[in-house]
Amino acid sequence: MRSFWRRLKSREVRPRFEDLEEEARDILRQEEIEIKGPVDFAEKILGIKPFPYQAKLLEDDKKRIVACMGRQTGKTTTIAMKAIFFTYTNPNVTVLITAPSLRQSMIMFDRIATFVYSSARLRNKVVRATRTLIHFENGSKIIALPCSENLLRGYTAHMVILDEASWIPEDVITQVLFPMLTTTQGYAVFLSTPWDKNHFFYRAFVNPNYSVHKVKSEQCPLVTQEFLEEMKANMTREAYLMEYEAEFVEALNSYFPQDIIRKCVELAQKLGVELYTSLETAFPKGDYYVGVDFGKLQDYSVIVVLKREADVLKLVYMYQFPLETAYTQVIGHLVRANQKFQFCKVLVDQTGVGEPVLEEIRNQGISCVEGLKFTVQTKEELLTSLKIAMEQNRLAIPYHRQLCTQINEQQYAYSKSGHLQFSHPANSHDDMLWALALSCMASREPPRKEPAFTFS
Repeated sequence: MRSFWRRLKSREVRPRFEDLEEEARDILRQEEIEIKGPVDFAEKILGIKPFPYQAKLLEDDKKRIVACMGRQTGKTTTIAMKAIFFTYTNPNVTVLITAPSLRQSMIMFDRIATFVYSSARLRNKVVRATRTLIHFENGSKIIALPCSENLLRGYTAHMVILDEASWIPEDVITQVLFPMLTTTQGYAVFLSTPWDKNHFFYRAFVNPNYSVHKVKSEQCPLVTQEFLEEMKANMTREAYLMEYEAEFVEALNSYFPQDIIRKCVELAQKLGVELYTSLETAFPKGDYYVGVDFGKLQDYSVIVVLKREADVLKLVYMYQFPLETAYTQVIGHLVRANQKFQFCKVLVDQTGVGEPVLEEIRNQGISCVEGLKFTVQTKEELLTSLKIAMEQNRLAIPYHRQLCTQINEQQYAYSKSGHLQFSHPANSHDDMLWALALSCMASREPPRKEPAFTFS
């Protein structure tokens, strides 16, 4: 106790009291500030001066808003400020944030929390906070949830924010989220980069009754022309138009149309499938099948793990290694994954690695590994099998924009012999796709049978 009082009298704790004193003065100064609207609020309370297109979105008071915005335009920041201002100026309201996954919802929520806790005035109005909830003293709440019908049902909301709205199932939007707003006459904000046109987000985008904000990345003063030129040089034309110019486009010769990819994502949301990219978790027992696409200099090595439950294949784990990763490190990661999952079968792209790599995998205790050399015929079989599983609604893919883009970018043409030939555009990769196709092919292996009980 004496040491505490000695420290209390010493200089080392005085800054803490000074900080509190300064914070109190800051709160008093802010209490005297007159807030004239959301833009004024952003500047005076949050310390952000919105760009013109952000200010327009902040001041939009329409009940249905569509924000179709390119990358790096500050769409998350803008909607976060809009949500905070709404709860700050309206007592006893609920703002609900949802997205294809909880991870995606938390991106928006974390931005909101950062704003709240960086302002003394807002921070001192929080009466309760958890990882997914901020409850203010005026009774208003901001809640983040994944796009799960079971978790979403039962809420009444005054504002619903749908992040990555292109990937939220239509029946969830119309049958779960809209009914939340029935009695409150509340607001719905749809926020996304484009995907396919066969979805509610696109129809809302072209609906004259909705307030639409389309913003290209070039409109952001922080995005340089040099950066955009670099992105053009390293992306396909379609990907660039979607990501940076907010255009709804799709390559004419894409083997996997955007709508069937989205349906796989929706199935994963319905089933509550989570995609892990780290082995630092506990995985339940089950039938796990693996595809490994080896790459080194120009291509990536990728491991994909599917879990088969009844007729459904669930993507539960994916890991992409940095370029130039040695095969020994990939094999070591695969061995570690096998300790976690206990694989039923591992199918490896043997084209560039040969038999020695397979032997090394077997020597490390994975006896269920097989190799497959990529030819015109085997590639056709792999991707045809994958597409059938997707079309039959048997493949659940948690939302992962890079994977979805790689699947959609795979192009096809017919050879003289009538076989399908596949390719990916320049400035793109397809390593995740082939690892996924290999794991899907591996799942044809009969499921592991539990040993029968015998009685003596």
